[in-house]
Amino acid sequence: MQARTRSTTIRRRTRTRTAAAGAVLTSVLLATACGGGDSGAVVTSTVNVTVPGTAGSTGSGSSGSSSAGSSAASSSGSSSSSSSSGSSSSSGGAGSTTSTSGSTGASGTTGSTTKTSGSGGPGTLPDGFTPTKLKPGQKPPQFIVVSFDGVGWHEKWEYWRSIQDKVPFHFTGFLSGTYMLSDQTKDKYAGPGHGVGKSSISWNSPTDLPVEIDDLNEALARGDEIGSHFNGHFCSDNPPGGNDWNTADWNNELDQFFSLVKNVDANNGITKKLNLNPSEIKGERTPCLEGHAEDLFPALKAHGMTYDSSFTKHGISWPVQSKENKIWQIGMAEFPIHGTLPDTSPVDASERKNHFQITMDYNFWYSQEGAKTVSPAQSKADSEQVQATYQDMYDATFNGNRAPLILGNHFNAWNNNAYSDAIANFVLANCGKPDTYCVPFRDLIAWMDVQDPARLAQLQAQDPEVGPPGQ
Repeated sequence: MQARTRSTTIRRRTRTRTAAAGAVLTSVLLATACGGGDSGAVVTSTVNVTVPGTAGSTGSGSSGSSSAGSSAASSSGSSSSSSSSGSSSSSGGAGSTTSTSGSTGASGTTGSTTKTSGSGGPGTLPDGFTPTKLKPGQKPPQFIVVSFDGVGWHEKWEYWRSIQDKVPFHFTGFLSGTYMLSDQTKDKYAGPGHGVGKSSISWNSPTDLPVEIDDLNEALARGDEIGSHFNGHFCSDNPPGGNDWNTADWNNELDQFFSLVKNVDANNGITKKLNLNPSEIKGERTPCLEGHAEDLFPALKAHGMTYDSSFTKHGISWPVQSKENKIWQIGMAEFPIHGTLPDTSPVDASERKNHFQITMDYNFWYSQEGAKTVSPAQSKADSEQVQATYQDMYDATFNGNRAPLILGNHFNAWNNNAYSDAIANFVLANCGKPDTYCVPFRDLIAWMDVQDPARLAQLQAQDPEVGPPGQ
């Protein structure tokens, strides 16, 4: 599969601290829009347009590129989505993380949420979820797995905690290792093929670093999961990056990531501790979704990691493990956007209806507006379209194969907060529904691990959900 690349630049203003967690190159779109920096800093966005292959290919092979049945003209950017940790249900697990009362709606909830400590018994995970084995004939629960890349913005940590206070929702934060250093200690890192202290995303300031540690510690205390987004966010626009690295390079990058997490206090001359045991980090998402499975997966195995969420697939289907290294492949889906893309879309007009794309925030933004901020009214319409797409995904899987929804996102304010609003409203409307669990990747894997292998194989053999009925 071949790809053509073009570059554009966009400008955005950052807040008081690093304002996004890395940009994502999906197998369809590559965007390095995650750096923070000074107000008005230029951010480069590189669009990687992939020539389509056979419709229905999974994209889970060695190349990490995905056909998704879309044409080169209609390829969209990287997308993200959120998930929540679910309501208690006999089909999902005995130990629920939270209980809610009141009604939920698309724009919020009238109910209250009560947290539990997660110490409910054997097999109970940090957010309180207890995986249980399906009984004969029982349908699996509907998992919604929301994740955020980078997780380096205090205001967004506060925002997502406020959502967790309303509905049972836990997520995975893929941490960029550079956020464990500051602009004064950046010489502690050298990415494979790059000089000392170099990074495609910004560094923390010395005063923001303790705030980031506090935010991570609170997330861990709440039962959220922390994974790896590697370190310097090197992609095709600033090579060498994931598409160029071999296993030795990935091992080098992971060695440094785990060291930065473990030694954040010593590296920065501070006393504040990060309460994250490196052995608890079991998964990752590569910067810009770049890389090749045959190079990456051996490095993951060598570091005790068990899942990858980089390589996308056509439609929504149950995760499978790679044959050689037994890495769970839990990438995002390429799914048709709800309705028709706006007239401002860079996608060819003939392909704007039910356009397949990766379900990540930046991908939606690129598909809708070419990664440009528009009027508040249009941003609201864009947000509602994305939320409706998430709901289409939920309805298709809940009433179909029950495969988990994997929604990727960033800590961002893109397009007047259109994509943060979309995932937040989707979470508020669905987390807490019967047989629905909004949980981190860790919980989904724990649930799959306790199932009868034959039953799990039946789930994995189902056809992917590729859109609303009749589409």
